Amino acid sequence: MSAFVLQKVIRDNLEDGYESRKRNTSAFTFLAWSSFALALLGMFIGIINLEQLLSVKGYYAVTALFLTMSSFVLQKTVRDNNDEDALTPVQHVHASEFKVEE
Repeated sequence: MSAFVLQKVIRDNLEDGYESRKRNTSAFTFLAWSSFALALLGMFIGIINLEQLLSVKGYYAVTALFLTMSSFVLQKTVRDNNDEDALTPVQHVHASEFKVEE
């Protein structure tokens, strides 16, 4: 969840630029970064303290990194598709083309 929120905050801040009003406050941006860092830290502390073989710990670590990266990619893809749909022109339909049932 923190990866989704962080990616949204980063993209919003980049889209807003420096001159316009920002969608996210600096406090929310800090919260997004800190929650992401704490989530990663907690995950890797759990993996390090796991009583398993090093190969199992490595598998979990690589899987966790892959899941984190795929969260960023998924959020970007969903948002890009949503932005693209918003830019698609609406077909104008003449009122005479509607069939009214009584």
